Amino acid sequence: MKLRILLSGAILSALSLSAYSQGITEPGYGLTGSILNPVPFSNYTTLGGGTRAHWDGNTVSEHGLDGTFLQNLHVFPTFNFTGCLAADPSGDSLLVGESSTGEVYRVAMDGSGATLLATLPFNFSAVYAAPGVAYVSAAVNGFGAGNDIVRIDTQTGATTTVAQVGGPSGPVMMDAQGNLLYGTSTDSFPAPTASSKLYKYTSAQLNSGAILSDADAEVLNAAMDPIQSIAVDPVLGDIVIATNVFDASFAVVKDEILIVSPSGDVRDVVSMSSGGYRSGVELMQVAGPGHFRAYQPEGVQLTWLQGGEIHTLESKRPTSSVISNGGNSYSFVVENAEPNGAMLLAFGNSAQHQGVESSYQLNFDFLYHSGLAPGQTRRVGQFLIPCDANGTASFPFWDAGNLQGTVVFQGVITDQSGAFIGSSESAFH
Repeated sequence: MKLRILLSGAILSALSLSAYSQGITEPGYGLTGSILNPVPFSNYTTLGGGTRAHWDGNTVSEHGLDGTFLQNLHVFPTFNFTGCLAADPSGDSLLVGESSTGEVYRVAMDGSGATLLATLPFNFSAVYAAPGVAYVSAAVNGFGAGNDIVRIDTQTGATTTVAQVGGPSGPVMMDAQGNLLYGTSTDSFPAPTASSKLYKYTSAQLNSGAILSDADAEVLNAAMDPIQSIAVDPVLGDIVIATNVFDASFAVVKDEILIVSPSGDVRDVVSMSSGGYRSGVELMQVAGPGHFRAYQPEGVQLTWLQGGEIHTLESKRPTSSVISNGGNSYSFVVENAEPNGAMLLAFGNSAQHQGVESSYQLNFDFLYHSGLAPGQTRRVGQFLIPCDANGTASFPFWDAGNLQGTVVFQGVITDQSGAFIGSSESAFH
């Protein structure tokens, strides 16, 4: 994906600010919807039942994914500055923090009220490791005194400091193995580009009883733009990160959503703009076999908050078809693949197609989806068929009358360097 990332940078430098501020979604992805944040200035978390909880400093409320108001869960007597917000995996409560006094509450989803659990000044981010157990990122000693990562029992309020790191509070997230991911911050403002680090603390470290430090973290990436929020792909474990760069007047001059591998390499730029603060990235598994990567089928949705709107984005898979050119001439056509990339033509006996696709890891760093098993798939030589600037590739073939109803085609997509990055839908002839 390095060429895609370099291309993104070239596009950024070429566009005017007014055009760029509207945002660029990279090839292989597509915006599927945007709604106004139903609670202005609120942060949110998506709940397992297909709704969202919002927290604006005064009220914790529940809304549908379309923004429809459902219920108030708790109204605090005075306005507070919002802090952390996370949903218990059990579905029975929320962890809600405010950053004026640092109070952290358990808010019941049945509307029965809020229970004060602890005081963690300048709490910023929280994530559940298991029902009733969460980690909170909070600068408990105030500005300029570093940041703590605190484990909290959300039933009893008992707290345990598990890490003390430099800089202000940064975002936290858990991966599927129970490891904690943390995005560092710097006390400098504006924070320079490439000033954040992506840390990982293992589950064993978190439960060792020791207070961990920066030195104990595995540094997955040491030079990221300031990290605002983190999400983890529930299928393959890729890390999705929102970054924002400010100038001295508090204006956002660069913001991106990136896909980072579990080992810390930047795999792709998903979306970028200039002048729109991005926050609250979330990944939600939906119907379909795909994971969150360019040119995958449906399977995982990305949402984030920007410009007072909640945006939803999905992978956009290349489409394919067999068209008649007249007489016995036909073409297998793939559209919406990588612009100026290429495809490898794969084909097989349509009678062996399973009717639905299965997912295969193969030797790729993405899932390959096909209705043909790998052992039943053939390819046309070793050559790649180029895509044009719109991501369209075409393979012409001749049918003397004996191929109709017997062949199924599929394109395996590459980027401009020839690295495989996805596959198209199948097309029958």
